[in-house]
Amino acid sequence: MERDRTNVEQDRTAVERDGTTVERDRTIYDVAVIGAGPAGTQAAISAAHQMRHVLILDAGEVSQRKGRAYWSKTVEIQDAPVFAGVTGPQFIKALREWIAAHPVREITIAGERRLTGIEYRGGMVLELHRKGELFELVTSVQRLREGQPLTIERFLARTVVVASGFEDKWPDIEVDESAQRLYEKYRVVFRYAGNARGWHVCIRCDGHLHVDQHLAILGVGDYVYGAALGAQDFTDKITILTNGRPHGMSPPVLRQIQERGIEIIETKIKRHIGRGTDLLGLELEDGRELFFDGFLVDEGLEPNTQFLKGWDVQTDEEGLLVVNEDGQVLDTQGNPVPGLFAAGDIVSGTRNLIATAFALGQNAGLSASDSLRKWRWPEE
Repeated sequence: MERDRTNVEQDRTAVERDGTTVERDRTIYDVAVIGAGPAGTQAAISAAHQMRHVLILDAGEVSQRKGRAYWSKTVEIQDAPVFAGVTGPQFIKALREWIAAHPVREITIAGERRLTGIEYRGGMVLELHRKGELFELVTSVQRLREGQPLTIERFLARTVVVASGFEDKWPDIEVDESAQRLYEKYRVVFRYAGNARGWHVCIRCDGHLHVDQHLAILGVGDYVYGAALGAQDFTDKITILTNGRPHGMSPPVLRQIQERGIEIIETKIKRHIGRGTDLLGLELEDGRELFFDGFLVDEGLEPNTQFLKGWDVQTDEEGLLVVNEDGQVLDTQGNPVPGLFAAGDIVSGTRNLIATAFALGQNAGLSASDSLRKWRWPEE
């Protein structure tokens, strides 16, 4: 099949493995989606439905970066349309099957041959650059092995949808400082994460599992009180654990916590008390053992946008991206960044729910596709 020159260009630095360069033709995608969770998957599907050629990059295939849905290992997801009642791993599998149902194929429109559909690749985007009118995505595409260099591929796209989400910060309980890989030093924590009887990160999603039960919330400052406010919909039995740090709460918040009878324990946590993958309680450094019915972590978040370093993009106080009504990322002056869109948990001011991610993904995918149209509204 003769290649459509609008979709391919020759590039001699496309693939770098073990210090060597492999020459090959490099496809120019219409839309590149960074992230393969609900927002990224929906963005890719929506763009493909508009006959765009889409690349979707899934960091979870080559690293330990995985979104909240994945960590819901035994907790059935209740707020996702169509997927209600599935667990995190089942949900991710369903998303992959949805992508696979839209393979890349050749079509002809008005005598022009082009490619449409979705190419799914495992890859963590390390850098994002402008290359003329295109975006270049510098991407690690193989699992990192100790002592081995990264395997890098460079992809080109006309537009980019950032749906990379964020990582929840986790408590330093039973940390293995010798582990070098992301998350491995928290492997004991993740043993209990995402189970019906374990660590939770979203009170809206999992609070219904602990109605009128005793809930422990780990965190500090006024930030953690947001979780306590949400927890009141399910229980009034709440204890805040700071893991050895001062509580850091402002006087008005502290006063309200005291009025609500919420205990604050500032002693450092030494270890988990569990059975199998069920978390039963926590042992403190002073020897006390505390047992709860549910455990919630609210330590803040880290946006997965390291690849945007050096870009003039607008973020909120947590580092989440600010977008307009079309899902287009804004710069610090409030102007849309050409060709750059965002969706899902990485977007500022949105609820971190799967249903919301689907809606934002569709909006960003359609907007990215629309931006590639040759015909536009006539100028007056």
